[in-house]
Amino acid sequence: MRLDMPAEGESALIERIARRVGQASVPDAFRLVLGIGDDTAALQIGEQTLLWTADMLLEGVHFRLDWIDPASLGWKSLAVNLSDIAAMGGTPVGALLSLALPAECTGAWLDAFVDGLAECARAYGVALLGGDTNRAEQVVIDVSLLGVMAGRPMPRSGARPGDWLLVTGALGGSRAGLHALMAGEASAIDLTPHFRPIPRLQVGARARELGATAMMDISDGLAADLPKLLRASGVGAVVYAAQVPVHPAAAHWAQAHGLDPVAFAIAGGEDYELLIAAPPSAAQQMLECIPAKTGVSLTHIGEVIAAQEVWLQRADSRRESFAIGGWDHFRA
Repeated sequence: MRLDMPAEGESALIERIARRVGQASVPDAFRLVLGIGDDTAALQIGEQTLLWTADMLLEGVHFRLDWIDPASLGWKSLAVNLSDIAAMGGTPVGALLSLALPAECTGAWLDAFVDGLAECARAYGVALLGGDTNRAEQVVIDVSLLGVMAGRPMPRSGARPGDWLLVTGALGGSRAGLHALMAGEASAIDLTPHFRPIPRLQVGARARELGATAMMDISDGLAADLPKLLRASGVGAVVYAAQVPVHPAAAHWAQAHGLDPVAFAIAGGEDYELLIAAPPSAAQQMLECIPAKTGVSLTHIGEVIAAQEVWLQRADSRRESFAIGGWDHFRA
């Protein structure tokens, strides 16, 4: 896969918006650190950096009410934003919740949804500070989250040739759950990765402290998100297929349906794991201490190269173009 071609799909849409808006201007008390195109916006004020992110979940696009229970949907609505803060190495502070709901979702359904969101908020020290409500034919959820950190956040644009690529956890579990739901076989798969993702906040903070050069969360699948990090950094990569950590649910589903487990896993969206680039010495230190300190597995999956292209290297050293597609809302 070549990375020096014009952006397509959602990335092209974001670039179009950025061009129309032009250079961002902020009040004198702030300094803009990161704007459009990263996991969060970042504004420095004094010794602190404010992180600001937002995510929408739309009924019929991101979830179906007959598939997911409202408490799990509440958890997920906040967790996907927390993952963006994790990718910066920051600490979450407070959230705003905007909801558009049909009338039938304003009673017991709403109570359970808020209970799930509040459970996630308590788990990660987040305060719900306000928001907005409206009426709609389908459920629309929009969470905006504020975080904070000392110093500079981790952008996507810092990866350098020779850096190692690391990922937390395992990939493809959420996609396996989605496919099982679509096939009416939900009882055959653990749906937890799809319904209740775990934001890797501790890992993000430690990776930043230990010398990561670039980081982002994997929300659209490694196949879609790795090229975003590489394009932002002006580099390419080789991914070692045999070292990609495939979630057991993804391996089970892929094998049962005659699919390549690695290809299935890296094409899956909504993993909300972290993708980290770091020099080999720092990466080695992360591999040794992060799992021990956080209980989260960390795997070396590849290496950054100078050429702006991405290769998938098989166990026999054969390389093939990294042409697997991830999730994109706007790609035909």
